[in-house]
Amino acid sequence: MTKSTVTVYTKAGHYWSGLTLAVYISFHLFNQLASLVGEHAHIAVMQAFRSVYRHPAVEALLLAAVAFQVITGLLLIFTRRRSTPAEKIQVYSGLYLSFFLLFHVGAVLYGRTLGLDTNFYFAAAGLNIHPATFFFIPYYFFAVSAISLHVAAIHYIKTGSLRWSRAIAVTGLLAAALIITGFTNGFRWRHMPPANEQFIRQSFGG
Repeated sequence: MTKSTVTVYTKAGHYWSGLTLAVYISFHLFNQLASLVGEHAHIAVMQAFRSVYRHPAVEALLLAAVAFQVITGLLLIFTRRRSTPAEKIQVYSGLYLSFFLLFHVGAVLYGRTLGLDTNFYFAAAGLNIHPATFFFIPYYFFAVSAISLHVAAIHYIKTGSLRWSRAIAVTGLLAAALIITGFTNGFRWRHMPPANEQFIRQSFGG
């Protein structure tokens, strides 16, 4: 198998795993924005979505997509030169997303092994408990921003449309700010269940 053939298969794997994750992420971000209404609204939406993505077959597909996306993304970075600003944004946002996916999925799976319900409070605890807030606020903000920047860069590379690419990027930055606002109750902070607070304090101190 030649190097060019490997690259073709790598790009195909990256495309399809990315498309699979894009569908899930779209619903997931909608769920996160429900936090602006309140934690109960967020949990209600999450429970509805969980009936689909917590199905063993769907969950296995999503976990496989995460693995494919990270592995193929890293392979493509080292097999193609990136010279334009859009290409560099695509690479750097992709690198951060790889870090985030590995860390975030790992944390969720670990929390589930401890018997924690990885619902609104699992994510919100780090955003509302000092000093973990100093890590989790930029961690989540950059994650949502990186998604939009990655998509915006790809859109620009494919179409050359600067207007729509900027609109995608700005929409993502706004969504990131709104999600942080919703999870922190407008930076007035939310009270966390004892189990979630203990998990965060044991992990980050405080």
